[in-house]
Amino acid sequence: MPLFTGPVDDPLAFNNNPSMQNALDTTRQQLSDAGTPTVDDLAVIVVALTGFEGGLNHPWAAIRDQDECYSASLIKIAAMYTAFDLRSSADQLAGDLGLTTWPAIEAALKATFDPDIGAHTPSQIKVSTALRAEDKARRPNYSAVLRLGPSGGVFTVDFTPAQVAAFEDMMVQQNDPGATTTIHGLGYPYLDGKLADSALFDSTSATGLWLAGDYAGIWPAARIPCVNDVDTAQGTTARQLVRLLTLLADDKLVGPTSSQGMKALMARAGTFFASTSPPIWPPGGQFVATHGKVGIGSLKTGQTVLSEGILVSDTVRGRSFAVVYQNVIQDGLTQRQALVPVATLIEAALNAF
Repeated sequence: MPLFTGPVDDPLAFNNNPSMQNALDTTRQQLSDAGTPTVDDLAVIVVALTGFEGGLNHPWAAIRDQDECYSASLIKIAAMYTAFDLRSSADQLAGDLGLTTWPAIEAALKATFDPDIGAHTPSQIKVSTALRAEDKARRPNYSAVLRLGPSGGVFTVDFTPAQVAAFEDMMVQQNDPGATTTIHGLGYPYLDGKLADSALFDSTSATGLWLAGDYAGIWPAARIPCVNDVDTAQGTTARQLVRLLTLLADDKLVGPTSSQGMKALMARAGTFFASTSPPIWPPGGQFVATHGKVGIGSLKTGQTVLSEGILVSDTVRGRSFAVVYQNVIQDGLTQRQALVPVATLIEAALNAF
């Protein structure tokens, strides 16, 4: 079982949806003309899920969806995805080789996966002047992330209790230490190599999902250019992140069981939205964010920037959507003041479908 299996599907239709795009563009212009804050620099993409499950033609509409943005904790989604993919690949390798003990499995992982990681490490890691030699040569700490699965369990190779706790901390509680643990367990070469191999990061243009900072400053960071800051170690385009979320919603990211496990983490994060960032829609309305990950961080200017990736339910029409918004600059506003125009803009696209 190879660790690097090539690009994931692109579930978005080749062209955007005219009705959704017109509503998005028109509403944005109206808000901009009225002097509404946060909309001019906003990057946003809305994807319809219901009726297109599992396909490669999901309708969508977007503004500035190809802008690479610093997105803070939102990019922890990339650590979750690559960790789940590592488990899946390790489980398949153990099954293919008929291995049933952890020492034998770990030896096979090192022998099989480590050379491939070296071959797939993006140039942004290999030539970084900020990283140390050991950072560029890191391989996953397999025993920190993975273990022999319990007898009768779904996976021959499963996550360690420490890694399960790290997922809980970074995705549900929305804290940094769990992300640091996960990133240290994976290493930048595998983490970013997997994103590039999946075509969620383009190493030629240096755009897409990029995570080469550990949220603690223990390891040095490798940064790429972005539009809303000088550079970033935690960035993405809205387009690439919504591709990941759409595949996740369709149970096609890594595989059905892993997709459901990742969605379960993001669903339980919703209970913490009120304490980490006011939900884009207050409770009781037409639209509900059922799964999500927020990103709140400081730009080098000192301004606070908000971002979020969410799966959304339209409770009136019974439809579901994937939404990513980035580069919402607070700039003296409350979070609610900054997010109301974003919600208005997104609602226009949702209602147009």
